[in-house]
Amino acid sequence: MTLRQLELFIAVAETKSFSRGAEMIALTQSTVSQHIAALERETSTKLLDRTSKGIFLTPGGKVFLQHARLVLAEKEVLKQAMDSLHGLQKTTLNLGASNIPANYLIPCFLPELNQQHPGISLTMKIGDSNEIHEKLKSGQLELGIVGGRVNDDIYTYEPLLKDKLVMIVGPNHPLKGRKKITIQELVKEVFIVREDGSGTYQALQKAFLTNDIDPETFSIIARLGSNEAVKRAVASGLGSAFVSDLSIQNNLRHEELFKIDVTGLSIERQLWLVRLRERTASPAAVAFSELLQASTVLNNLGQCCRV
Repeated sequence: MTLRQLELFIAVAETKSFSRGAEMIALTQSTVSQHIAALERETSTKLLDRTSKGIFLTPGGKVFLQHARLVLAEKEVLKQAMDSLHGLQKTTLNLGASNIPANYLIPCFLPELNQQHPGISLTMKIGDSNEIHEKLKSGQLELGIVGGRVNDDIYTYEPLLKDKLVMIVGPNHPLKGRKKITIQELVKEVFIVREDGSGTYQALQKAFLTNDIDPETFSIIARLGSNEAVKRAVASGLGSAFVSDLSIQNNLRHEELFKIDVTGLSIERQLWLVRLRERTASPAAVAFSELLQASTVLNNLGQCCRV
């Protein structure tokens, strides 16, 4: 089994095609097929199902793909470590982030990262907290910034900052002029929420249960896949929502949205820097993590979001 064979397998698995996988790595389809067959013989496991609709991973293939990505990720860590000995700092860091840190933390942090480590090129994937965890697990990402944790000890977490969730309504909502409402009034409202896998929705559910509020009593009119979609829907007059306070500073200033306090209800969530425990951190990941933890951006994020 060679690293090249692992690269071939990943190409075929990701494209779900021997021909497209062969094109990606500049080999003939027959050569790729021979290498995949050799892997299946060596592992005594069928890795791929060939069907008229394409290539599909078997259960064994899914396990093989996960570990193949991790092995190649360790190869990149080794290369970075050797390059750093010679002062060669040009490298790419694959980062995943959920909606709020992706849109309101990382953009403010990029100038500082570029100034301190100009050789680090950041590639960021955006998804909900569950998606980021899965991409870390499969080796597609090295670091993640999420608003929700999972109960699995394959991950390690470092706290970054607290994010407050606040209730918002649009300019035509009946509660627009109110500064504060009661929980009894709250449960009568129609809500737009994020999808189940998001850190925002997890924090909202936890806060309701902590305050003896049954989430099932709420009328949910829509579940949307991004913070921006939720804000736009509320601004257009569709119900109310709980969103990150960081994300609405410009909306408040332009009176597109209005914030309402709920008596006795305070919702905060922790944003976390997460990585896979078994994966060796690359020099780029170490530098990024240390700089982010020490950055003044974390303390001045509210001001950045008002720009």
